[in-house]
Formats: sequence, C-alpha cells, structure tokens
Amino acid sequence: MSLRALKNLHDGLARAAPGDDEATREALRRLGPLPADPRVLDLGCGPGRSTLALAAALPTARIDAVDLHAGFLAHLARIAAEFAGRIVPRVADFGALDDAPASVDLIWSEGAIYHLGFAEGLRRWRPLLRPHGRLAVTELTWRLPPDQRPAEAVAFWHEAYPAMTSVAANLAAAESAGYAVIDNFTLPARAWIKYYDPLIARADALADTSDPELAAVIAVTRREVDLWRRHGDSYDYVFYLLRPA
Repeated sequence: MSLRALKNLHDGLARAAPGDDEATREALRRLGPLPADPRVLDLGCGPGRSTLALAAALPTARIDAVDLHAGFLAHLARIAAEFAGRIVPRVADFGALDDAPASVDLIWSEGAIYHLGFAEGLRRWRPLLRPHGRLAVTELTWRLPPDQRPAEAVAFWHEAYPAMTSVAANLAAAESAGYAVIDNFTLPARAWIKYYDPLIARADALADTSDPELAAVIAVTRREVDLWRRHGDSYDYVFYLLRPA
C-alpha cells in the first residue's frame, strides 16, 4: 500500500487510527500518578488528537509530538496554539530516537506501534523510560481464539497486519521486553466510529481521483470499514498500560 496515498487520504482528519479523548483520559487515569512536570513522548502522533488530549489532562507536561509525516505535525501546530511551548512537534523516526536513556516519564502511542511490531517497539522504547516511568500503547488485537475467528477477517488481517495476535500474547511480549503490566482495556465502539466516519467521508470526497495508488488505498479502506461493521466483534484495539519491571 502506498504510504504517500495513505497520508493523502488522512490529511485534514483529526485521527489516523481508532481512538477517542475519553479512552485517552481513561488510560491516563489507570496509569496512576506522574511527576509534577512530566516529560512525555507521543510517538506516531499523527494529526495530534491524542497529543491535545494529553496536554489538556497534564497541564504542566512538556509533550514531544513525534511523527515522520511533516504534514500531520503542521496540522497539529496550527490547532495547538493554546498549548504553545508545551507541545513540541518533531519530525523523527520513532524507531530510532536519540533521546537520552532514562529521560522520559511517559511514552504514549495510539495506533502506531504496529509500524515496528508490538514487541520490537516496546523493546526499543524501554531504555528511554525513567525507573518509575509509564508507557501506554494501543494495538490491534484479536478478541476471539483462532478457531472462532471469521475466515474473512483472518484473511484480511493476515495480509494487512500478519503480526496481529491476542491480548495474552501481547502481555507476555511486554513482560519479555522488561515491563510490568499495570492494566489493559478494549477501546469502545465509538472510538472506531469517530475514526471511520470522517475517513469514509474523506474517501467519498476523493472517489473521482485519477491517482491509481490513491484509488487502491480508498478501495482497501472501504473493505476495512465494511469488515469491521460485520466482524468487529472478533478484533479490537486494546490499550496496554505498562511500567518498567
């Protein structure tokens, strides 16, 4: 799938993955107290909706909003004026960060760790956390055991994200990467709707494109949304809330 076309489809949208502000705040609440002036990395922040929610909930935090797509960060900069100086957009590869070891109080990443793979992302980010730091990520996860998963959903995600696995497997991977599990919870259906409804509206607006790569991305997106409407009870995004072991 063309990354350029995928970014074109998402440009101007509030989110680049399922999620909502209520779930962000709930994850933050479950993580427990943070230092008075926490340093936060929001990795793969996309257009920055989660960054804004974090900045509102953590009024003394400095948040580095990290993404490879400068267009997403430009969008965030335009809408984050009230948090000037506390939200710092940074174009960077979140798999190769040069932050000092043990310099971060909270690592956040919604709908993006799959670019590295769940276990690999956790492994690379673990050295950045202070001893009492926290990490919160969402990851696409099977809800049903293998023998109960719809064949159509299995076929689609085997092609789109073959590393997708279960909650139990992800928790085991987190522990192997040097974390202790604080909690986990499933995103509500509204978090998908808040992502998919604007995305389909954007796809409709671009439906007459002469760009074959964009047309292909739109077609796959429509398949994905239709699949969730029919088989979304078999998989979901899960918030994994962790701390250094």
